[in-house]
Amino acid sequence: MTETPTEQKILDAARKLFMQKGMGATRMQEIADEAGINKALLHYYFRSKQKLFEHTFKEAFGHLQPSLQVLTNIDLPIEQRMRSFISEYVDVIEQNRFLPLFIMQEIQRDPANLYKLMTSSGFDPRKLLPLLAKAIGKSEKEAFELILNTISLVVFPYVGQPLITHVFFHGDEQAFAQALEGRKERITSLILSTIKNQ
Repeated sequence: MTETPTEQKILDAARKLFMQKGMGATRMQEIADEAGINKALLHYYFRSKQKLFEHTFKEAFGHLQPSLQVLTNIDLPIEQRMRSFISEYVDVIEQNRFLPLFIMQEIQRDPANLYKLMTSSGFDPRKLLPLLAKAIGKSEKEAFELILNTISLVVFPYVGQPLITHVFFHGDEQAFAQALEGRKERITSLILSTIKNQ
């Protein structure tokens, strides 16, 4: 369903504030102010902050879901699954830089609700480990290490970008971006080599 221009302004404002302050510290009045509307109109479209957060999260998670779903495709060899996952995951984060921080804040604030929202979107991460363990012929513990290492390698540069840019590139964001060129391929090679060596 396509949002109206007003709904999109509200969602953009909410996403920005949720990312900056987290859901718990953001007030509805701040979202209304950021969107340039009055609070009554905000409540007309979204009755509560929780509803607005859920809508915003589902929209954000919708970007990531296809890359996560590829991991559960048992018709593909594990190497192809990991290659596709890493490629799509990096592309999604490059196009939606707010996602890692947005999700990490909510992991800290309310992990149970985050899990509920993820599963309501049709993806259950608990089903991932048995599938990966079978694909690599190892234990679920080793499958957990594989997915943890992959996600960490993809996400950390974006979460740590302000500090990394300041420390290593003297605040030059273009230099940081250049340093990440080819990282997708480097991560893929590293992860595939760990699968082969297990």
